[in-house]
Amino acid sequence: MSRPPFPFFVGCGRSGTTLVRALVDAHPDMAIPPESHFVVAEAPPRGEPFDAAALLDALAASDRFALWGLDPGDVAAAVAGTAGYPDAVRAVFALWAERAGKPRYGDKTPGYVVHVPAIARLFPEAVFVHVIRDGRDVAASFLDVGWAASAEEAARHWALRVRRGRRGGRALGPGRYHELRYEDLVADPEPALRGVCDAVGLAFDPAMLDHRARADEVARTTSHPGYHRHLAEPVRPDLRDWRSDLTPSQQARVELVAGSLLAELGYPPSGARPGTGDRAAVAAQWLRWQLHRTNKALAPVRTSLAARRPARPS
Repeated sequence: MSRPPFPFFVGCGRSGTTLVRALVDAHPDMAIPPESHFVVAEAPPRGEPFDAAALLDALAASDRFALWGLDPGDVAAAVAGTAGYPDAVRAVFALWAERAGKPRYGDKTPGYVVHVPAIARLFPEAVFVHVIRDGRDVAASFLDVGWAASAEEAARHWALRVRRGRRGGRALGPGRYHELRYEDLVADPEPALRGVCDAVGLAFDPAMLDHRARADEVARTTSHPGYHRHLAEPVRPDLRDWRSDLTPSQQARVELVAGSLLAELGYPPSGARPGTGDRAAVAAQWLRWQLHRTNKALAPVRTSLAARRPARPS
């Protein structure tokens, strides 16, 4: 059975994926629900059978899925009788699209940028649109909303996700991966959106150029509506500028962490020169990150060892 492409709009947080959702959702044929988060989290391990009841329980317990506003009975009816986990996911998305009166659906969950290979295996029709924004603007936004304690921490987060998204997407081959630069989108929306439409097998519609009628609904169905206070405004490129939003020291620290990726993507250097304190701060953050990775990798081993340890005699 031939299916239309299932678009997944991914990217590092604060890169403009919510704006993209609003623009694409304005298309009369495409419905983009709130972030899903369950597509990867609830997928059964390879070789294990699909448990529809477990999926329904997980969705019922999810605060994020509650933002979809679907009737639990309708969700259960949609999932009933599906052949496996991918079909159950398709049925839930199709239910959202049906409620919106649209024939097609897509997903906007930025964090899936690190799960591109897994999603591609689940859905042969998946197409990934990777929204990429200048890492210095992303770092400034992270600091603004409190998602990072320092510019260098935000930069490392950005670089890791952009690199993993590009690596996973390019491994899929042509036709399944498309990069959308946020700067191109806000500078001249129509050609950027036409490129997105071509990538996901959708005819461009001028309705996509005015997302404001859907902006309030899109913002309301996010976990943090206040983070999207500009969403109802016309698309414009001057909402944030790292040149004024970051100090020269912060600019230098971002570029110490992610300068090679910024250059690879064609973003010009700031010209800020790092001082001794900047280099020390970046080195300290790198050590903290390495320690975090080590602890995370060792956690299953520690849990296993603790389970095998004989109980102390009473």
